[in-house]
Amino acid sequence: MAKKGVKLLIATVLTLLVAMTPIKGAGIKDESFAPFWAQFKTAVASKNREAIAAMTKFPFEYLSDSLTKADFMKKCDAIFSAKVQRCLRDAKPVKADDRDSYSVFCGQTIFVFEKGNGGYQFTDVGEND
Repeated sequence: MAKKGVKLLIATVLTLLVAMTPIKGAGIKDESFAPFWAQFKTAVASKNREAIAAMTKFPFEYLSDSLTKADFMKKCDAIFSAKVQRCLRDAKPVKADDRDSYSVFCGQTIFVFEKGNGGYQFTDVGEND
């Protein structure tokens, strides 16, 4: 039980540090996206599937599949491989010119975040055409 408390404390401290760190991405122009991005990166770095799912819009578009929350939870490790985790840690989100969305490019994969009624959400992963 003590280990669980220490892990929670570490996760909380990391979340606060990330939230307080200015985002370097020059593409981030919407101040409401910056806190979302900090929380999302922290959830991915700590492999917190529940937190990631809470920031995700369902059904979730993953390549050519439409995933339910249960499907998404099962594929989380595949979606957020160690390589993707490293990419997201240093990524600079790019704002779309024509809508309230940001994209993050990790090699040939695009991670998309769109603004809805409740704020920003992780909406899909696709191939960079």
